[in-house]
Amino acid sequence: MELSTRLTQLTAGGSDGWDVFYRARRMIRAGTAVTQLTIGEHDIRTHPDILAAMDRSATGGHTGYAEVPGTAQLRDVVAKRIAERTGVPTTADNILITPGGQAGLFAAHNAVCNQDDTALYIDPYYATYPGTIRAVGAVARAIATTPETAFQPSGAAIAAHATDAKSLLINTPNNPTGAVYSHETLNGIAAACQAHAKWLISDEV
Repeated sequence: MELSTRLTQLTAGGSDGWDVFYRARRMIRAGTAVTQLTIGEHDIRTHPDILAAMDRSATGGHTGYAEVPGTAQLRDVVAKRIAERTGVPTTADNILITPGGQAGLFAAHNAVCNQDDTALYIDPYYATYPGTIRAVGAVARAIATTPETAFQPSGAAIAAHATDAKSLLINTPNNPTGAVYSHETLNGIAAACQAHAKWLISDEV
């Protein structure tokens, strides 16, 4: 019996990108002091006020299935926060709550990519990006950036790759470089996506 090609092709025959993380966790279990700069997890624990609110919610009966897009009250709060921070009119109808960022990226690529579509992402990249794209049956293609340009992707480079691509995934502040895209960079990205009618998926952790 064979596994599906969707599963066996997730890493394209290479590493899944988690080697350093797993090694660090093994070292921590062995008693070695390690500062992890891999997955973006906080080095502080969840605040007691948040844990208390979660406890009140659970003991108050909120333990069943939520609506598929997320509870209406949460989606409304998120929409208002986005509207206030960005100036872009946003309602609860524009919001989908997911179990986490990776689930959101997986859902977004499922929504816009068909089998064998090309999906672009910026290199350097977070370890899961190409695997997430391959998991939906799309072809992952990287657009390289360099230290000389402060890891800012150029609109011209994106446009050159965009002619046969369906989507572009960006991440700013970038993991792992820490680069924050400038207004000029973002405008170039927007122009390239608009010119070639490409979906822009922005991972804004």
